[in-house]
Amino acid sequence: MTVEDTMINQTEAQKTIQANEVQHLTESELMDVLECARKTSRRDHSLILTMYWHGLRNQEVARLRLSDIDFASCLLTVQRQKSSLKTTQPLVKMKGHPAKCELTALKTWLKERGEQVSQYVFTSNRDGSCLGQKQINRLFAKYCTMASQVRKERGDNPIAESAWHAHALKHTRGTLLAEKGASLLAIKLVLGHKSAQSSERYLHATQKTAWIEAMKLDTDFAMTRFLNKCMP
Repeated sequence: MTVEDTMINQTEAQKTIQANEVQHLTESELMDVLECARKTSRRDHSLILTMYWHGLRNQEVARLRLSDIDFASCLLTVQRQKSSLKTTQPLVKMKGHPAKCELTALKTWLKERGEQVSQYVFTSNRDGSCLGQKQINRLFAKYCTMASQVRKERGDNPIAESAWHAHALKHTRGTLLAEKGASLLAIKLVLGHKSAQSSERYLHATQKTAWIEAMKLDTDFAMTRFLNKCMP
């Protein structure tokens, strides 16, 4: 049965459940994942940061080569998959925020990595081979588990298990940019999409932002009606 057949055969209830599943992290959840990774593994921390800041897919970060990083110019070049753009974007520098500083994380990991035959940036600790997509998903799920435990201990909700996959980082990047007011064009370029339609699927309005926007519209409408009544 094809994916299309599966979608057609879904009940309305199943479609609703799927639509309501969380596919991205909140900013707080992202920070908890990054902190857990930073305290555990330099490789994993820099990998997660690189995926998040540049909205990379599993296979894109897995195939990232040393030659794709230009530390002199602080640039990262990525040949994206699925007919997306080839992008060259700045490496993120955030002085005073080590959990979010991509440039420092990459330099620290590559120093630890040392000289290897492999030209890939993120390699297996076991034999120096290129990381696989399933490995990347497993390590991301591990940090979501660790972060969820940290969150529960301080009284916060754990991360939804539907977001325990590395592609959630791309969704998270797009969603957080949208919540902060970035244009669809800016989001498209950051995520490396050729069309704006490709970017729209990564925008997940939260209940909070939806409510704020709805209330603003209600308030503006009420104020307009009031002014119309008052003005001659």
